[in-house]
Amino acid sequence: MATIEIREVRDRAGLTAFNDAAYVAQATNPHWVAPARMEVYQAFDPKRSPLMRENTVRAFVAFDGARPIGRIATVVNPAYLKKHDNSVGHFGLVDAIDDASVFAALLDAAAASLRAHGLARMQGPFSLSINHESGVLVDGFEHPHVVRTNHSPPFYSAHLQAAGCRKVMDLMAASCRVAESDFPQRVAKLVAASKAAAEIETRGLSFLRWTREFPLILDLYNDAWSDNWGAVPVGRDEAAMIAHLMLPVSKPAWIRVARRGGEPIAIVAQIPDVNEALAGLDGRLLPFGWAKLLARIHLQGTKRARIPMIGVTKRWRGTRVGSLAISMLLAEVITQAQKAGVEETEISWMLEHNRAVLNLVASLPAYHTRTFRIYEREF
Repeated sequence: MATIEIREVRDRAGLTAFNDAAYVAQATNPHWVAPARMEVYQAFDPKRSPLMRENTVRAFVAFDGARPIGRIATVVNPAYLKKHDNSVGHFGLVDAIDDASVFAALLDAAAASLRAHGLARMQGPFSLSINHESGVLVDGFEHPHVVRTNHSPPFYSAHLQAAGCRKVMDLMAASCRVAESDFPQRVAKLVAASKAAAEIETRGLSFLRWTREFPLILDLYNDAWSDNWGAVPVGRDEAAMIAHLMLPVSKPAWIRVARRGGEPIAIVAQIPDVNEALAGLDGRLLPFGWAKLLARIHLQGTKRARIPMIGVTKRWRGTRVGSLAISMLLAEVITQAQKAGVEETEISWMLEHNRAVLNLVASLPAYHTRTFRIYEREF
C-alpha cells in the first residue's frame, strides 16, 4: 500500500505532476494512448481555457513520496447548476495506480472540495465537462482507445465503486466496419423514393469556411442535445477553443450538415482517430511530433475514425424529414470513410436509454464495443 499525500495543484510544477500521474497510472494499460502533453497546460490556463474562466476548477495529485501516483479534478459549473438545479458537482480526469486507498483519498479530496461549495453530490468522471471525454470504461477493455474517449484498466471502476461511487448512467460505443456496410445503398433507395429528400440539402464544412461555419455547429449542438441527460450548453468561447484545436487534425468535409429551406436541421460529424496517429509519440508534439501527427492523418490516413455527433434539432426530431436527413448524412460519412480507406468508425458515445439512436446505429450495421459509466457519490 502506498504512502499517500494529496496536494492541490497550484503552479506549473503541480500541473506537470498532474500530467505525469496519468502516465504512471496507465503504465499497465497497453491500449492507452497518451494525449498531447501540452493539452493539460492549455486546459488549466485561464488565458486559453474558457472552462477555467467560467467554472471553479481545482486539481489534486496523490503522491507517494516524490512520485505522483494519482490525480483528480473537480468542477463547479454554474451553467450546469442553473439548468439542472440539483446541487451536483463534477469530478474528472481521474487516474491512479491499482490501489484502492489512492482512489479513496482522491475521491475524498474531491468530495471535500465540492462540499465546501454547498453541493450535496458529485458525478463523473468528466474531463472538466460532459461535452468532452466522459465516463470510465467498464466494458470493452480490449478495444482501441479512440480519440476523445477514455480508456482505463478494469481496476479503475472497481476502486471507484469501493470508494462509494454508484452508477448513474452508462454511455455506449459501437463500431461499424465500413467496408461491410450497405447503409449508403439502402439510403439511396429511400432518397429515390422520397419527395421530401429533394427538399433536403447536405453539405460538409471546408477549411476555408471553418471559422465562419463553426458557430453553426455550436448552435446545432446546443439545440439538438439540450434535452439530453446532464446536458450543458457549449459557450462561444469554448466552441472557438474547440474549433482551433480541431482544425489541424480534422477533415472538415467529414462534418456534414443538412438543411431544409436554408434552415439547419441535422448534423453528423466524423473525425479521424487522432489517437491512432498519436500512438508512439508519448504525447510529445515538439519538435517533430506535429509533423508526424499531421502526416499520419492527412497523408497516410487513419484506419479508424469516430462519429461523436449525430443530432437533429428539436423542431425536426421525430419527423420523417429529420429522420431522412440523419440517414442521408450518415450514409455520406460512411461513404467518405470507405473512400478514405477507413476500416472502422466508432459511434460514441450514446446514452444507454436513447433507443432511437442506438437502433439507428445498429442498422448501419454497428456492433457494441465499449461501455463507459458515469458514477455518483453523495456527501
